[in-house]
Amino acid sequence: MEITATRTGEQLVLSVTGRMDGAGAQQVTTAIQQNLTDHDTALIFDLGGVDYLSSAGLRVFQESARRMKERNGRIAVCRVADFVRKLFTAGGFFRVLAEYPSVDDALRGTAGPAAPASEGIRLDGAGWSLSGQCLAGSAGILTVTGNLSALHTGKAGLGDIRETTVAAGGFATGISAMAATREAASPLLGEMVRAGGSVWWIPTDGSLTPDFFTARDLAESGMKTFSLFSVSFSGPFPDLLRITANTPDGITLGEVYAAIFRYLKKQYPENKGICAVVLKATIGGVCSSDLKDSVIAAAADRAARGPVPMPAGRTVTEYPFEGTILAKASAVDVKPRYAGDILISVGYGIDPATARKTIPGSLVEALSYSDPRTPAGDLFLYNKGVVFRTLPWDNAKPFGEQVIAAPASGSFVAMHNLLSITTVRSAVAGILPVTEIRIGE
Repeated sequence: MEITATRTGEQLVLSVTGRMDGAGAQQVTTAIQQNLTDHDTALIFDLGGVDYLSSAGLRVFQESARRMKERNGRIAVCRVADFVRKLFTAGGFFRVLAEYPSVDDALRGTAGPAAPASEGIRLDGAGWSLSGQCLAGSAGILTVTGNLSALHTGKAGLGDIRETTVAAGGFATGISAMAATREAASPLLGEMVRAGGSVWWIPTDGSLTPDFFTARDLAESGMKTFSLFSVSFSGPFPDLLRITANTPDGITLGEVYAAIFRYLKKQYPENKGICAVVLKATIGGVCSSDLKDSVIAAAADRAARGPVPMPAGRTVTEYPFEGTILAKASAVDVKPRYAGDILISVGYGIDPATARKTIPGSLVEALSYSDPRTPAGDLFLYNKGVVFRTLPWDNAKPFGEQVIAAPASGSFVAMHNLLSITTVRSAVAGILPVTEIRIGE
C-alpha cells in the first residue's frame, strides 16, 4: 500500500493506493497518527487508488470520524470507487463522511470560514513555524517552594517539606506527594503535576507507576499535598502560540522553548527571561527522567557515607559518576514513546543570559541548576507531562479551561518528567511571561 500525506493550511489529505484490508488499514491508521496535528480542522481521504475495503478498513473511517467530531473538525472522502461506495452506503457511513468528486472539491468543501486578518506574530525556524496571538496583558507571577539547586546537590531533609496548594484554575509542577502528614509524604516525594484541582503523581516506591486524583477525589480523601520543590502559576494566559514541525519527525521540546523565547523577545522586549508554559501537543516521542527513589533518603545516604579522601587534597563522593542526588534517584529513558498520543505539559523555561540580569541570583538558583552536560547559556527547562490516548479538543474554546477539563474527557496513559529531547509534531502553548517571583510559605 502507498500513502501520501499533503497539507493545505489546516487540512490534511491522505492519498491512499492499494487494498484497505487488515494490513492496509493498520498502515492508514499509522499514517493518521504520524501526520494529523493538533491544529488540523479537516481530514480528507483520496481513495482514487483503493479498489478493496474490508471491515477493518471501515473501522478506520469510523474511528477517524469520531476523532474529528471530538475537535469539531470535518472529514471527507473523494474519488471513491463503486465497490467502496457500496460499502459506505450499506454501512451508513455517508451520514458522517462528506463525499466529493476530487481533492480540490474536498478542500473547498471542508474549508472553514475565512479567518480574520491577524495582527499576531509569525516566526519560522529550522524545522518549525510559529504563529502567536496576544490575547490580553496580564502579570505573570510564579510562586516557588523549595530550592532546585539545593536538591540537585543533595541538600534535602524532612524540614524542607512544605504543604502546598494550587488555586482554582492554577497549575503546578514539582517534586511532591499526597499524604495525610509530612512524615508520611517524605519517602514518597516524586514527580507531580497539577492542573486545577487534578493531580498526577509518581510515588517514589520504586514501581514508577503514576497515581491520578480528580479534585473531587482529593476533597473526599482528606489528603494534603506536600512538596520538596514546587512551582505554581495561574491563568489566564496572555498569549496563545501554535507551533508546528515542518518534518514528520517533529521538533524537540528544547526547540519548542527556543521558539517561545524568540516570540517573547519580539512581543515583550523587556521580558525577564522566565516563562511559564502549558502545552497541548501531539507526541513524536517522550523521553524522560523520573524519580524512582526518595530524594531525602538518597541525600541522607550520601551524607552518611561522606566524602572519600583523594590525593592532592581532592575529594570524591560514593557516587562519582552519577553527579547529583537527583540523577542517582532517577530512572532515565531516552527511547521515544507514545508517538501519536496527546501530551499536556506543565512547566517553565529560563533564558539564563537574560534572567541573571533581571532577577536576583538567589531566585534563579531556586528555579534551576547548572548541568555540566549542557552548554553554557542554553535554556533551562523544567517540565512534566501527562499523556492521554484520546483527548477531545475544540480549538474554539478557551485553552486553559480545556486543559483543566482534560481529566474528565481524556483517556489517561502516563505521566513523566520530560527531557528536552522529547519530540512533538505540533503544539498549542499557553504562555505566561513571568514578571514576579514569590517565595512560598
